[in-house]
Amino acid sequence: MKKILLTGAAGFIGYHLSVFLLNKGFEVYGLDDLNNNYDKRIKQWRISQLVGKKNFHFTKINIVSPLNLNEYFRKNFKSNKLDAIINLAARTGVRKSTLDPDSYYRSNVIGVLNLVKLANRYSIKSFVHASTSSVYGKSRKKNFKITDDTNRPLSNYAASKKASEVLLYAYHMLHKQNITILRLFTVYGPAGRPDMSPFIFIQSSINSDPINLFGTGKQQRDFTYVDDVIVGIYKSLKLKGYNVLNLGNNKPISINHLIVKISELSKNKIKINKKPPNPEDVPFTAANISRTKQLIGWAPKTGIDQGLQKTLKWHLKNKEWLSKIKI
Repeated sequence: MKKILLTGAAGFIGYHLSVFLLNKGFEVYGLDDLNNNYDKRIKQWRISQLVGKKNFHFTKINIVSPLNLNEYFRKNFKSNKLDAIINLAARTGVRKSTLDPDSYYRSNVIGVLNLVKLANRYSIKSFVHASTSSVYGKSRKKNFKITDDTNRPLSNYAASKKASEVLLYAYHMLHKQNITILRLFTVYGPAGRPDMSPFIFIQSSINSDPINLFGTGKQQRDFTYVDDVIVGIYKSLKLKGYNVLNLGNNKPISINHLIVKISELSKNKIKINKKPPNPEDVPFTAANISRTKQLIGWAPKTGIDQGLQKTLKWHLKNKEWLSKIKI
């Protein structure tokens, strides 16, 4: 049975990936520090769905601490070889990174360094790391290629993710480690992050609460359904060498269009409070996935209508406790 260490196991993508890997017959060692970057109650709900499942082992740990990580590896993997590390642990959110840059650089750079050092020490053959479309900055291109300039980030979040990519490239060059970096494009779906627009807009439509719309709403995002992203992460485990891939839907829609779609699906018009634009926000994201298709045969299958319908269904099913989540 293949063994995988998955950091950020209580996160949105980490939760869905854990379920997927367990269903595939993997043994999953999940790590998460259960921090309060957003409402912890949704993290606790996710992890409660995983703890107790066969072949899932959870430990609360912060990847920023090298002592704790070293001890964890010594206890668990000295004679119990890991096949891969998938690093989804990160401080997320563009706006919050302006208010608290230190925690972002600690988690998104130092935490990655701690993990990749251990991957090298324990001869773990595959290291997969989640990056972000935010590294492309204020690109004016119609879709973003992995060869595009990523040296002009607009936020501390994007800068910390770019720094992690450069760090991992150096480790590949020095130690010949197999490292795959996945630039994720606005992932949404059931049990999503309560600081992201799909979650906020759906909850607002259900509760008849107003939303804050920053800027004109004409900003476009390449919303990508979580199940598609999970398949892409899984397929990337087989890659050798150093690879950077985009995982995106390649069909961007505007924030205004997203609001209309959710209003139609929920049959409840969303009230809007207009706010000034946020300087950290990029105007447009769209993934060029030609290299992703070539290397792992991946393309998204879930359209925005289907993805939002599935997400809304989960929100309605969990309406009672979700009404208490801070957004």
